[in-house]
Amino acid sequence: MYRGTNKTALGSQRQIARAMMALLREKPYERITVSELCREADISRQTFYTLFTSRENVVVFTLRAGDFDAPEMDSVEKECGGSMPLTLLCRAYSEYLLKNRDLIKLLVDNHIDYLLYDSFFESMDQCLCFLPQADPCTRSYAASFYAGGIACVARRYAQEGCSATLEGLQALLHTLLSGGLF
Repeated sequence: MYRGTNKTALGSQRQIARAMMALLREKPYERITVSELCREADISRQTFYTLFTSRENVVVFTLRAGDFDAPEMDSVEKECGGSMPLTLLCRAYSEYLLKNRDLIKLLVDNHIDYLLYDSFFESMDQCLCFLPQADPCTRSYAASFYAGGIACVARRYAQEGCSATLEGLQALLHTLLSGGLF
């Protein structure tokens, strides 16, 4: 995936991502071809492959860009004094799920919601305030565990019609991730 600063290339990436989301609203992901995506975005295949490696890569870009980016964990660092408590983690991801319910539903309906896990894991793994006292190996396992749990809750949330409230999601995540059911 292109990660440079060229404004034209960045604009083309956003154009392709918008085209992907428009097509996902019309038809299943597996029926969307790169050729069709290029036509919808009004770009050449050469441009597409200069900016992305695959259709999946476009969805990953969409998850990382703009409103769909996983919670910026470091922005919460000021609230928690360097180490994020579970309550803030649950709040941030609950807000994310509510804000991005349409995208999450599209991903679940198209069986590509595993990309949420990747996005959540990367967000936590790169956050300086996520378990800063843990050794790197334990921290990485913890990020994987929490990302998996939140991604599974996101899937269920979408399957149930995205009807949960912020408070309900936050309480559910906290109960599940804290081991409160055992």
